[in-house]
Formats: sequence, C-alpha cells, structure tokens
Amino acid sequence: MGPQADMPGVMTITPAVPDRPHWWPARFAHLAFWRPALRVLCYHQVHPGGPNRFTVTPQQLDQQLGYLVGAGFQFIHARDLLSGNPLPERPLLLTFDDGYVDNLEHAQPVLQQHGAKATIFIVTAYAGDRAQWNTDGGPLMSPRQLHELDPKLIELALHSHWHRAFGSLSPDEIEDDLQENLTFFREHDLNVTPVLAYPYGSRPPHPLQALMARLGIPLAFRLGNRLNRLPIASPYEIQRIDVRGDASDRVFRRKLWIGKLS
Repeated sequence: MGPQADMPGVMTITPAVPDRPHWWPARFAHLAFWRPALRVLCYHQVHPGGPNRFTVTPQQLDQQLGYLVGAGFQFIHARDLLSGNPLPERPLLLTFDDGYVDNLEHAQPVLQQHGAKATIFIVTAYAGDRAQWNTDGGPLMSPRQLHELDPKLIELALHSHWHRAFGSLSPDEIEDDLQENLTFFREHDLNVTPVLAYPYGSRPPHPLQALMARLGIPLAFRLGNRLNRLPIASPYEIQRIDVRGDASDRVFRRKLWIGKLS
C-alpha cells in the first residue's frame, strides 16, 4: 500500500487488494472485510458513576482498550490523516466529544496506561462550565484543564462553539460558530487539529465543503456506525462508531469489526 494524493492535505491509502470478491453482495460493500479500513470510535464521558447511554466507566474503557491492543489495532490521531504519511496497519481513531472534565480525571490515566492516542472534540462556549445542551450536563474542562492534558497522547479538535445542530443553522451561522470555535484555541494558546465533529453527529443538509475549506478545515466526522474504507472517499463525512456504556461487550466488538449491517 502507498499514499495517494486524492485531496490536498489529506492522506489516503491505495489498497493492494481487489475492490470486493465477485461473490460478495454489493449491499455489504461498506463492511470493508477485504479492504483497508479506518475505524473511528466515538465516546463521551468516562466516569465511575456510569455506565449509561453516554458514559462508560474507567473499567469499561480499560477493558475495551486492552481488547483493541490485543486485536492488533494501532491508535492514531486525527492529524495523522493530514500528515501525508502512510497509516499503520489496522488504524483506529479514539474520539471523545464535548470536553468533559472526566476525560482528564478518568479517561487520561487509562489512555496513558495503554499508550492510546485520542482526539477530544471541544465545545468552546461552555469551557469551564457545564454542558448546557443536556439536562444535568456534566462539567466541561476549562482552558487551564485543557492545558493539563497529555499532548503526547491527546490532541484537541473542533466540536463547534455553541453545540447547536448544524441542520438548524444557515451557512453563515455555521461559519460564525466555527470561527468562534477556532478563535477560542488561539486566545488560550491551545494547539488544535483543525478537523470537526459535527454537533450531535449529524451532517447538515446543505453542502459545506467550500465553507470548510475556506476556514482551513479539511476533514469532518459524523455518526453512522460504519467502517471507513480506504482511501477515504468523503472527507467531510467520515463515519464514527458510537460507543454506548449501556451496551454489552458483544455489541461493542460487533460494531468494531463490522459496523452497521445495513
């Protein structure tokens, strides 16, 4: 496999394997059993008070990372997709949404134990406050706490400023929101990888490629629970696998290996 420059600034991989076996139904083509694939896991909170829909316990995270390491997955950062260098075999991107304080207090020690790289997508309007978009939303890291994250393992990225669904906003409103999101990192002297996770995991109905390119955002992530075959065909629709704290290990592993079945 070697790098293929399909999009400026975005590294892709050309697989040295057939597109799909002749016997494989086309409707299962996205499962990527026979082609290189990027898996992107989406977490939110990591807290001993879990598990629940959006929270895994530190013990769950520890078990899941141990399984990933044992299965041969290699952790990458989102910035590795922009570097122009080949990805490792079986690449996996761990992502955490919103920027909760428990990511620092409970997730980081587990990540350090496993040497696992991760990307935290930060909502910036409420940094140091609480997640205002949820009832009883958890506390979010302040700029000082964001500086306490281990830069060798954890990179910061964009998750909007106000955490409003882009589907309800005009392109001008989205641009203003993302400008504020980017400004926060500059004002607080925080390094940021300029890639975006759409708020609520949902891409907007109107195309944003030109807007994103103008802001210097070459990649965006959505939910979808599917594997991303390489080379990445849609850099503004990279799919993530939702990790639920209230799901079984069996469900976690099924989604990891084959994603969504339909």
